[in-house]
Amino acid sequence: MKKLNIHDCPYDLSIERLKTASIFGALGPDAIEFLLTNGNLEEFEEGETVFEKDEVADGFYIILDGEIELFKDKEAYEKAMKFGEGSIGFGEELGYCTMIALLPRAANARTSKKTLVLKVDSYVFGQFHDYYAFDFGILILNLSRDMARKLRLLSGTLSEHDITVDRS
Repeated sequence: MKKLNIHDCPYDLSIERLKTASIFGALGPDAIEFLLTNGNLEEFEEGETVFEKDEVADGFYIILDGEIELFKDKEAYEKAMKFGEGSIGFGEELGYCTMIALLPRAANARTSKKTLVLKVDSYVFGQFHDYYAFDFGILILNLSRDMARKLRLLSGTLSEHDITVDRS
């Protein structure tokens, strides 16, 4: 992993491009610039690990270029690669739920090609709230909408396979 600076980053980080991603959609340009400047721009080569299962979730990631695959173990990773499933791409977030829930990472994350992410750690997330309260509210709505879509997909998958959840 290589840390990049917003001012000499070789990727297209224009506000126009970033606003096409639902996570940045209605955020103001200054708010987006704050996240890019204060968060960590991290570039990963193909096949690099972004995080591992059970690590402390000290932040979340927004994919700015490339793709990340999620998997629980080697067998699940090989299956995902075979069927092209489980990739997370431009404008999507990764790890927000575990950061907010104060839980360890639930899976491994590895890049499937060269990838640029913006890591927003808990401290920057808090600063964003303090300095850009209105945009923070929008970001929370965008993150919640993304989370709700994932929950709906999960509940649909569970019902298709007639899987019940043990609540004991």
